[in-house]
Amino acid sequence: MSSKIGFIGLGIMGKPMVKNLLKAGHRLHVYNRTKEKAAALVEAGATWHESAGAAAAAAEVVITMLGFPIDVEQTYLGAGGIVERARPGALLIDMTTSSPVLARRIAEAAAARG
Repeated sequence: MSSKIGFIGLGIMGKPMVKNLLKAGHRLHVYNRTKEKAAALVEAGATWHESAGAAAAAAEVVITMLGFPIDVEQTYLGAGGIVERARPGALLIDMTTSSPVLARRIAEAAAARG
């Protein structure tokens, strides 16, 4: 069974993870600040979105692999971001080396939205 997965952050770690998820038959919705980094993944079957929030809105599971905690905060909690745009009941997974305090803030904001 395949899942609709939003993946934000297509750098050194994110890009190979997306390749493996595509090979496993999942439908990937991707976003990266640098669109060119997504080109090979789009050619392989991923769907490009113009923002992290748009990728999250198309997915059942959202995975982020970002650079720094400030990137995580803006991507999840900023206007039009993941928490605002994710589907009710979506699973949000951050794989960034970040802050437990920030993770709790995101979890609370996401829980408040369902």
